[in-house]
Amino acid sequence: MGLIRASITIPEDIYDKAKNLSDNFSSLVTEALKEYFRKASIQNAKKSFGSWKGREEDSIDIVNKMRIDMGRNYASRVD
Repeated sequence: MGLIRASITIPEDIYDKAKNLSDNFSSLVTEALKEYFRKASIQNAKKSFGSWKGREEDSIDIVNKMRIDMGRNYASRVD
């Protein structure tokens, strides 16, 4: 993983609070962004819950049909 140098503009009071928490501002911003991405990923997963609800076909049947339509020759996942 490479590092890049980026310039950001933030309110001075936010910067001051960040510097009081850590001497390594870059590390603090990196950790904050990782946490933001983690929360966003959870939110996206929550939005997808129930997306199969109300469909007439079983989810396994839909996925197997998609595989066939895409020309893939997978073994059926039905037990």
